[in-house]
Parts: sequence; C-alpha cells; structure tokens
Amino acid sequence: MPPGIVLASATSPTEQAAFDELVHRGVEYDAVADFHPPSSDRVVHAWTVPENDDVDPTRISAGDIVLFYRGSNRYKWAAQITRVDQDPDLAHDLNTRVDDAAPAAHPHDELSNIVLWLTIPVPIELQSFELHDLFGLDQKALTRTIIPHTDAIDELLEEYGSLESMLTAHREPPSVFVEKTSLSDKPYKQSGQELELGSGAFSSSESIDGRDIYGTLREPEVGDLVLHILTDTREFRGVSIVTSTLRDDFQGPSDGSWTPNTEGGGYFLPLGGYRAFENPVDFDDALLDNDDYHPRLKEIYEVHDGHLYDQNFELVQGGYFTKLPIDLLYLFIAIEPRLLADIRRVYWDLQPPEPADQYKKVSETVVDIRTRLPFTSTGLDWFQEAFTQTIIETLSESLAGVEPNAELDRTQAVHCELITQLYFANEETLTAIAEEVGIGATNRISHAETLFFVLFRELQSRAGVNPNMNQVKIDTLVSETYTVEAPTLDVPVDEGGPLKPREKPEEGDEIARQLVNSGQMVFYGPPGTGKTYTAKRFAHWWLNEQDGVDAHTSQLETVTFHPSFTYEDFVEGLSVDTTEEGSVTYDEQPGVFLEFANEAKRAYHAAGDDEEAPRYVLIIDEINRGNLAQIFGEMITALESDKRLDGENETEVSLAHSGSAFHLPPNLYLIGTMNTADRSIALVDAALRRRFRFLSFPPKLRLLREEHKLGDWTDVDRIASAPSHSDSLLAQSLIAVYELNKRIRSEHDLGRGKQIGHSFLFNVDTDTDIVDTWRFEILPLLEEYLFGQYSRIREVLFVGDGEMLFDWEREQIKSFDDGKLSTALEPFVAEFNSSEATDDD
Repeated sequence: MPPGIVLASATSPTEQAAFDELVHRGVEYDAVADFHPPSSDRVVHAWTVPENDDVDPTRISAGDIVLFYRGSNRYKWAAQITRVDQDPDLAHDLNTRVDDAAPAAHPHDELSNIVLWLTIPVPIELQSFELHDLFGLDQKALTRTIIPHTDAIDELLEEYGSLESMLTAHREPPSVFVEKTSLSDKPYKQSGQELELGSGAFSSSESIDGRDIYGTLREPEVGDLVLHILTDTREFRGVSIVTSTLRDDFQGPSDGSWTPNTEGGGYFLPLGGYRAFENPVDFDDALLDNDDYHPRLKEIYEVHDGHLYDQNFELVQGGYFTKLPIDLLYLFIAIEPRLLADIRRVYWDLQPPEPADQYKKVSETVVDIRTRLPFTSTGLDWFQEAFTQTIIETLSESLAGVEPNAELDRTQAVHCELITQLYFANEETLTAIAEEVGIGATNRISHAETLFFVLFRELQSRAGVNPNMNQVKIDTLVSETYTVEAPTLDVPVDEGGPLKPREKPEEGDEIARQLVNSGQMVFYGPPGTGKTYTAKRFAHWWLNEQDGVDAHTSQLETVTFHPSFTYEDFVEGLSVDTTEEGSVTYDEQPGVFLEFANEAKRAYHAAGDDEEAPRYVLIIDEINRGNLAQIFGEMITALESDKRLDGENETEVSLAHSGSAFHLPPNLYLIGTMNTADRSIALVDAALRRRFRFLSFPPKLRLLREEHKLGDWTDVDRIASAPSHSDSLLAQSLIAVYELNKRIRSEHDLGRGKQIGHSFLFNVDTDTDIVDTWRFEILPLLEEYLFGQYSRIREVLFVGDGEMLFDWEREQIKSFDDGKLSTALEPFVAEFNSSEATDDD
C-alpha cells in the first residue's frame, strides 16, 4: 500500500509548543528510552495528535508523510512516520515536556494519546491552497489534523509521481557544513562511544583562536547536512544530518574524558542519520594535494569567506565547524560521488553546475566533468563495464589457441602475457583467499592458480563470453610452455586481395554514366539517407562489373574530410629530417590522393592501348567538412575530364611542394558524400561545383516499407493504428518521420536539407531498438537542427505535444520506453493521410 499523508496543524499555543519541543527540537533518546522509539540517533522526534481532532489512528501507518502547518498559508515542515503508538504513559510524558517548555500554553490534556514517531524533519515551502484545492478541503483544515482520502492521494501522486518527489519539489535547500575533528585525541568520538562521530558537533567555548565557534554552531537548521573530515587520518569519513537546535547546557561525555572550559557546560548541536563511507576518501590525495583541483580551489578561496583550507591548500588550523559553499560541495561530490545519494536522502534536488561552454586545459576538463558525472541518470559504472567487456572478449579470443606447445602469433602472445601479469601481481592475495576458505588444487596446478582460472571464468560468464579458461590454459600461461611465431616482413602487394562484389544499387546505372562523363560526383542529402552506404556499394559493384578486370581492394580507397584536413594530408606534404652533421633536409611525402592517383596511373599505363585500364574509385566522406579549395589546391584544374592524361586538353599541373609535373589519370573516379544538414551545396566553392556532378539523396521511406515488408502507406496506417500488431511501433515511427519531414520542409531555416533519413530505422529488430533509435539518434538530431530551441521543437515539430519524450521545463530528452514512445507518436498517426503519401515517400 503506498504511503499516505497527514496534514497536521501547529497553530494553537499548545500545538506550537508541541511542535517546537517535540518535532523541531526533539527529545533526548535516553529520556524516552523505556518506550523504545525506533531510532539510533541521540535525539528523536515525535508528535502528539490533538485530542479534539478526533483522529482515527488506524488510518495512520509507518511510511506516511506528515506536513506541518505553521500559519501564513504555508506548510513549513515535513517528516515521515516511523511508528504509531497509543500509549497514555508515553503521551503524558511527552505532553509534560511541552508544558514545562511552554507553561503559557494550554494544559497538556488537549493532546491525545496518539504519538507519531518521526524521521528528522525537513523544511519545505508549500502553499496550503495547493493541497486543499486538490483535496477539496476548506479553511477548517488549517486548524486540525486531516487525513486525506486515498483518492485525493492518488491525484497528488498523478501530479508528482511520488510523495518523495513532492517533498523534493518544495524542499527548502539546506546548508552544508564540515566538521573537522580527530579520533586519536577525542576518544569519545570513536565507534561505540557515547558521543561517537556523527552524533553531534560541540564546543567548550564561544571561540577558539579568535574564531566564533559558537556562532558557527548556531547557523545550522534542522535538516541541514554535515560532512565529517578526520584531521588525524586525513579521511573524508561520512555524512550526517542536523537533527535538532543548538543546546547550551552540554556537560560532555559521562566518562569525564572531556571537560568544558566554561562554567556550566558547552554548546552541543545534535546530529543524526549518520552514514559512514564504506571506503573513506583520502582528503589530501583526492582533493587538496591534487594539482588538477588547485585552480578551482583557488577560485573558491578568493570568492568565499570562512575557509576550510588556506592559500597553500592545507586544512585551516582551528576551523572546527565550517559552512561549505556550493562550489566546494561540487568538488566533494566529485571525489565522493556517493555523497549525492545522501543529498537526495534529505529530499534536496541539487542540480549539476551551470553548463560549461569551452575548456582550455586537460586538468580543467577532467575536474569539471568529474563534478558533473555523478548527476547522470546513466550511472557511473557503464564505461568500466563496457571496457571490461571488450577486454574480456579480446583476451578470450586469444585464449582459444592456448595449449601446451602451441605456437601463438604476436597479438595472442601479448594478450597471454597480460593474463600472466595479472596472475602474478595478485598471487599472494589469491593464495591467502584459497587458504582462508579451503580451496583445493586442480590436477598439477596450485591452489592460487585454481582460484584464478575459476575467477577468470566468472568474468567471462558475466561478459557473455563462452568461458574457455581452464587448468590446462593457466598452467600453459604460468609455465610459458608455448612459442611465439617469428615475425615476418609484410611486403605490400599492389593489387591487394579480391574486392568482394555487391549488388548494384538502385541508382547504379545513372551513377556510372555520370562518373564516366565527369570523373567525379557528390552525393548530397540529409543525415541517414544512405549516401556513404550507396557510394561503397556502388564502388564494389562497378569495379567488379569491368570486363577483363579482376577487381582488388587497392582499387578502392576511402578518406574522410574534417576541418583540420589539409593539402599536405591530401596531395603532398613535407617531412623534416636532420642529418648526422646537423643539417636539415626536407622530403616530399605524397598524401592519400596523390598516392592513390599514382597507383591508378601505373595501372593505366600497364593496361596499354588495347585494353581498358582498371577503374580506381576514391570515396571522400563528409567532403563538405573540409576547406575544399585549400585541400585540392592545383588539383582543381586536373579534375576536369578533358584535362586529364591523354585528354583533349591534357593539362600538366605542378605540385606545390616538390614542383613535380603531374597528370591525373582518366581511370580515377571520385565520389564525395555531403551532409546537407551541415552545409548547403550552394555554399560549395564554385570552381569545385563546376567539376562535380551532384546527385540528391532525399529520405526514401519506401525503402523502409520494403525492407520491413509493411506494404503500401495504407497498410502502414492500418498497422500503426493496431496496438496489438507486432510492427505497430515501427509503423508509427515511419509515419512520424514522414510527418516530421513535412514540418521540417516547411520551415525556412530547416528545409529539405535537414530532413530525417530513412536509414535510421534500418536494422531495427525489436521495439527496444526503435526506442533507442528515437532517444539516441533521431531526437538528438532534431535538437541539433533547432540549436536546442526546445520551444520550437515543441511548437513546430510536435505541435504542442511530445511531453512523453521531452522534459520541456528542463530542456532535455527524457528516458522513455516503447509504451511512452507509442503514445507520443499517436498524434502523428492521427494527422497522417495515407492518400497524400506517394511511392516516392
């Protein structure tokens, strides 16, 4: 049964006194120990329900949330019920405490025998009308205890998702403090002692070394966080919660190990909910002595007062209890990510730091990202798991060939050496564990080796790899009873291996005709329309289609342009060498294009006049991302078909660095691919546009219908409207892409060049694949197209819908499942008119 809500009024003199004394200040555990309150903290919290409210205790249970109304039309505090008691003696004892603390209040017989034990309360800011309107309550609800009906709670849960989320949404942000203390010279703070670490912060005087200790201890409010650093061991040890207000009658531990310096006692701030870190962080190594953090620590030091550390990045002497600025808290989270769970434990929705723009240094990058990673919903172990998965798969492949006297290649040998190093580095630990739990030996191998191969098999199983480590393999590795192949000299073969033929693409004949006529083409279109795929498929088909030529891999080359790609990378560069005499020489180095062109030229000359020269195809992926005029240089002239070798207007060009004469052979063909989402073809250099022929690659959803055997658009519409159909989500996705592309084409700053390509939905076999494609590919693409303008994404592309996919308020893509995706795509299906869609769509 989900938790409920109790609305408690604390407005009458008696109720206010009861709240102040029992809920906010709390009661010493020892004072009510006979009643066994459910807490391990020094201070416990309780609420005695007013007698006149006539509350049915059976409608209250552990786990319910109590919201306390304190006037001014606001609920100001919240706590969770840990137990409900009906005990006259307990109620009388608590109510007497209220009378003693506030004798001006009404007699304690106005309070009933119903006692609610509570967690540490947290401050909230919740307008009373927000709840009362939802629950249908009148103004009388502000003066008595109310237990809303279950239906009303359901409405609240529908709005917030959970009561915890409601508290988080209205929680007043707490402050964070740091207690610096020692266990070696303060034995009463050691585990099991009366005032152990995390149970309280205290001082014997108002100041130490001129610092206002008492004033600092007065600052925390109930519900604030306190972090604990041990000055003797330099450990960041744990975190606790302020559970009460400062008490000025503190007499110290009962064993007399602490004596106050001031007459009448000291100052004590009760703490509770302490959580010790399983593996405490070395505060110096992790933060203060870490050079990566020094620039950020210096910035914080210069901006904030009341420092935890000094200009030399040492803990401040005497700074016993310090308020922590939020900027420094982020660094604490960076070195101890589990701290974020404690922050959320007190309903604090701490947001990550403001988004970063640009980093200048590696250390700056590392530190900033460390502060942000704990906030990701993906978790922090995925990369380690992915890395481990890859390593285990790779090592397991090499293990397959391991057996006594086997000959391993160099790669296998290196992997086996890694496994052997892992064993010997941990042999002592393996031996100790084997002795501790009584592990036996297998055949000839030792106890430690036996344990090692079993643990290795466990890793293989977790990685989804067939376990192939056994006693024979570990014995072979440890004893090195294998040999390694002698290295061989790899002599490059010009022709390479056979080039695998592929099926002719739909536009194959047209592409071939344009290439023969011009020598080069550009395939342009939006992302995901199959430009690169078609270029490679065409090259494999066309090169194998040439009569009398056995196509080989050296006839096909692929290069990708990017902003830093240069003429030296593409055509010809210079290398610098220093002779023994100290002089400097420069040697010309051919770039990828010149080297490939020379290979094509040799094949052209070798073919002779009586047979057709083998074709050579260079695919330039992302051709528009480079500075084309600068990269091609003088080759712009050589590209024209009539200026190539043996052409009608054969033209010799002089290479920029070597000055060598060069002719481009006629059997060399270029195919570039251009993503129009990045750059319009109108922006391509005019000289290059004149020398290339351009083939448009628009989205072809027809190919998806054929690939997934969905029929025509009428069939797709029917399947999309049938939730029980196995391909319903796929059909909905096709329609959604079709409708989104219509809207994209209608926007002047988007247009045809920024549509969604059909290839995004190829090779999706399950609904999970479809969800992942939308979440990690299509939606981020739309976000990029509109430069993160979420208001336009919502209004232009999703026409006010899309809340299942986007968090419009936080401007981010949500995590969603196939059900939510289907709901989000339904408006597109409703708008779709299958009669308007053509076979070209």
